[in-house]
Amino acid sequence: MQKSTTIIGILEMLEDGFSYNDIRCRYSVGNSVITNIKKKYSILDIPLHELRSKDPTFIERLFYESRQRKDVPLPDFDKIYRKLVDKKSRSNLYYEWIEYKKEFPDGYQYTQFKYYFGKWSEENHLESDLRMLVERIPGEIVYLDWVGDTLDIVRTEDPTVLQTAHFFVATIGVSSRCFAMAFPDEKTDSFLVGTIKALEFYGGVPKILKPDNTKAVSIKNTKDELILNKVYEDIQEFYGTVIVPTPYRKPRGKASVENTVRWLETHLLERLKGYLFDNFVDLNEKIMEIIEELNSGEYDNKSGKAKEKGSRNEMFEKYDKPTLKALPQESMKAYKYMVKKVANNYHVEYDKHYYSVPYVYYKQEITLKVSFFDIIICDSMNREICRHERAYKVFPRYITKDEHMPQNHQYYQRENFYDGNAYKNWAKNYGDNVYTLICKVIGSFRHEEQSYRSCNGILQLCKDNARGIVDAAAKACLDAHIHNYSHFKNQLNAMMNSKAKQSGSIPSHKNIRGKSSYE
Repeated sequence: MQKSTTIIGILEMLEDGFSYNDIRCRYSVGNSVITNIKKKYSILDIPLHELRSKDPTFIERLFYESRQRKDVPLPDFDKIYRKLVDKKSRSNLYYEWIEYKKEFPDGYQYTQFKYYFGKWSEENHLESDLRMLVERIPGEIVYLDWVGDTLDIVRTEDPTVLQTAHFFVATIGVSSRCFAMAFPDEKTDSFLVGTIKALEFYGGVPKILKPDNTKAVSIKNTKDELILNKVYEDIQEFYGTVIVPTPYRKPRGKASVENTVRWLETHLLERLKGYLFDNFVDLNEKIMEIIEELNSGEYDNKSGKAKEKGSRNEMFEKYDKPTLKALPQESMKAYKYMVKKVANNYHVEYDKHYYSVPYVYYKQEITLKVSFFDIIICDSMNREICRHERAYKVFPRYITKDEHMPQNHQYYQRENFYDGNAYKNWAKNYGDNVYTLICKVIGSFRHEEQSYRSCNGILQLCKDNARGIVDAAAKACLDAHIHNYSHFKNQLNAMMNSKAKQSGSIPSHKNIRGKSSYE
């Protein structure tokens, strides 16, 4: 059973014209999973934009019914393994699966077959003896990672203490043209900036970004499920690329960047040793000088069918760059991301200020995206719920939008925070007589504040009725020189009943049955 995020993601990629191979790489699922989701969606006849708005549990139940796994025999994996490692044999795992299906037509599909073979290999400590050939395609993938080693080379205000530099690296496609940048830490924000700068360095967007399996990128990354960090979901949307983190505990899944990391540990970090820098700007300027020199040096390209000599820069211009998509006109805006739970007062806290969320999200987890100017609040599917201007003044601490409040809270909000002018301005929406009546109500009290509850009650009644009727009811109050909530309510009810009798119908009410109830 696949998660709702996987189901929606597969349908989106199918709609955008991605191939089965692209979807398999992105979500680590088999062709049968993609086909089943595609078939079930065609039967449902629900627009994709409507399906996205559904509850995740509802989506999963819609596509999957609980079913018991069938009891089928497994093949002789020991025999298959010996064929695969035999130098004289040309067999591969897919061929062995075909042979298995001939013997057991109702047996496991290829994805499950691979899973059980991998499990058997791990149990018998044989997995390290197998290698998978990965042929790199020009400009298809940019690999991203952190260098394992760090250097204490940035000065601080304390002359006896040096700040540690962490090194973000990237490499691309056939040319293996490398990029590096130093940061004070390996947090999500640093990984985000490193990714943006790497894409700007290459001057284009690849089909796939393959970052290291780090919490900066993915919340969960297993053989069955991939849940991206919200930061990388936004990168995926902004640049129109696909994020495919390397498999958990599978360093060979990113051999290209692993080789670049080892190479840069020697050629970059060794050359930086002995230097001290006043700040990270100066350090990164020096790094770019070294990177340019390394990318310009001669390099044996072994990724093609034949070796080709030349620099990484030359091969990048020849093979990788022509296949990259253009960068967006503006650079991606950097946000801080954090997950919060909506409190029972439907506000979430950031920097000692509290920002409102529609009250229906009470107790749910939301994602805050914070920039210098604004606060964006998104739901668990990374869809925007609302946004606020970021507050910097100490007061008010609570930034609340009226539409985020339930009706009863809106009522008391107005009663507690509206003044006479606010009620008068509100009354203008319903006609001159309503405005005059509110002015009379306010003037009838010795202290203006004591009139606010009556004003609020009258105007709340006006909200649910036609403007002409409420204005006529207000005129009746003025003509009678009675200026209070009770008289206005009685006049309004009398006019509503009179209108109903004239039209030959009775007022609509949930407790009143019509003639159809007696047929």
